[in-house]
Amino acid sequence: MTTEHPRSSDAAPDLTAADPTVHRRVSRRSVLVGGLGVAVAGGLAACGSPGATTVEPRKLETHAADDELPSETETDTAQTPGGPRVVTGSFVSAKMNGRETRWAVARPNGVSGQLPVVIVLHALNTNEKSIFSSKLEMQNVLQSYVDAGNPPFAIAAADAGRNYYHARVDGSDAAAMVLDEFMPMLASDSALNLSTDRIGLYGWSMGGYGALRIGALLGSPRVAAIAVSSPALWADPRNYPPRAFDSYEDYEANSLFGQQQAFAKIPLLIAIGSSDQFFTYTRQWAAGLHPPAAFGTSAGGHTNRYWRSVLPDHVEFLGRNLAR
Repeated sequence: MTTEHPRSSDAAPDLTAADPTVHRRVSRRSVLVGGLGVAVAGGLAACGSPGATTVEPRKLETHAADDELPSETETDTAQTPGGPRVVTGSFVSAKMNGRETRWAVARPNGVSGQLPVVIVLHALNTNEKSIFSSKLEMQNVLQSYVDAGNPPFAIAAADAGRNYYHARVDGSDAAAMVLDEFMPMLASDSALNLSTDRIGLYGWSMGGYGALRIGALLGSPRVAAIAVSSPALWADPRNYPPRAFDSYEDYEANSLFGQQQAFAKIPLLIAIGSSDQFFTYTRQWAAGLHPPAAFGTSAGGHTNRYWRSVLPDHVEFLGRNLAR
């Protein structure tokens, strides 16, 4: 795998690549072919011209990018001796149409006091526990990072279902749930003892798109850094799945293409496998980032195996920037 570190201050490292759950009720290249680069976004605006509403979406081709992962209806957190415990809970979310919305939080062991937090946005067909499962084990990667003498932080995730982190025709909006309900809940829970004044964002697949979109909405300095794996990005407004956008107008309003300026002041790390279905679209989006962000690729696809292999680099990148 090859990486480029355009800015020493925001450079990412080369990408190469528990205890029982406690339940409580509370609610970034030279790698880029053709000299592409990567960068970051402040507000979301329509990426097409105001009158361009005659474009009709066509059926998504079968060989196109696919974010549909095997469904995880039941997800257990990794049971690693000495690993961080995962605290879980739920709250009733008005932003998700009154649905009982589950969440999970992990703090590294051996650390006391208030901690900054990385908000994790999960992939399609996964849930709030998936990042803590035996397939990914982000909490154990975090523990190794902290045990090596690095600044600690916590990890928190909430269940967004299949919403895709923007307002949908059914009235749900997982991005609003994260911003208006989940983050305030984290900040107000004295037992969790977390600060959301300056956060990190991490996501993969659908959650990679979600982390970028929420980062664009919050902007700098509220967002210390964003790290994403295989973000689910569609470059063609005529070729996207209904699960991602409800209409052409919805795509215009919420696509991140044309919104790269919003990331100019946010350290950004992007990792994607060379055989990932979203590689071309992600590379195309990264070309519009100025200044470039850290972009890394290596052999791999749209799989847990690839995402787990690059998690140590994501954790290090997020931790280093949160500590500034």
